[in-house]
Amino acid sequence: MNLNLEHLAAQPDRDRRQADPIGAILTRLHDDPTITDLIALRESQPDLCDAAVKAEAHRDAYGWSASQADVSSLARIALLTIAGAHAMVVAIFPAASVDDVDAKVSLQPSQEWLANWQGSGDFARGRIALAAFNPGQATVPPRAETTVRESALYPWPPQGFDLAAEIDRLATRRIYTHEQLQVLSAFAREGLDMQAILEKARDYFSAADRLLKDAMRLGPMAHQTRLAAEGALIAAYLSCGQIAVWPARRGTRDRDAKLAMQGLVNGRAMTADPLNMQAAIRHGATFTSQVSLAEPRLFADVRMGEWVANV
Repeated sequence: MNLNLEHLAAQPDRDRRQADPIGAILTRLHDDPTITDLIALRESQPDLCDAAVKAEAHRDAYGWSASQADVSSLARIALLTIAGAHAMVVAIFPAASVDDVDAKVSLQPSQEWLANWQGSGDFARGRIALAAFNPGQATVPPRAETTVRESALYPWPPQGFDLAAEIDRLATRRIYTHEQLQVLSAFAREGLDMQAILEKARDYFSAADRLLKDAMRLGPMAHQTRLAAEGALIAAYLSCGQIAVWPARRGTRDRDAKLAMQGLVNGRAMTADPLNMQAAIRHGATFTSQVSLAEPRLFADVRMGEWVANV
């Protein structure tokens, strides 16, 4: 895996978009997606192990950059935002293989982190992170031959993927060149059209609900309709994930979009949506909530309201 985006400085417009992994997935959907489009998204299944490594590598680079005088606060914000976006991909997509399960488990907080949060009196944060990356609701399809790792007696959690070892293999925490970091700074400054993304999320949720009802009729297209419903639900939560991890720009309606997104996700607490998807958004909202204060002239501190206590 090559984390150093070698063409980032040469083609900034295209590669700034590529630095947003959620946006790259959602651009596969047309403005008015068909059943086929939604099924394709459901079955696209990105490499979750690769996304987990990129999430951790960007977060590690963010921590390292805080001590580097030549890395701007905007570039640091971009690093953490990209880390959050990759984490949302891991959390929201369902597991389709044991490797996907490994990827999700690798981003769960360690016992040491859980103890730190609980020691500070924050008992909910650890539960939210555990729920966000919980693969327990995933259905892993059977294979013709069961491997040792898929045996019912194989130790848990699976050890086929070592995230820490993958990060240690990286040559340096400087995963971008100085020129590329400048492009990332511009990327963070430009932000996203959160209001447009919010409207898309509402549309995807509506489509998911409608398609799921159609699938319950058990007609000849029930299986395909169910896949399309799941694709729409994934698109909806990915859209909310974008809004969650991105900082709110001053002089825009980003803050309103974030609060409206929270209300939208809270409303889904009364549905049968997978708990890990709902927890993912709450977890994602913590990524840039504090770091954006490093640029108070550009970004606003959005104090979210109460989340529905379903995690």
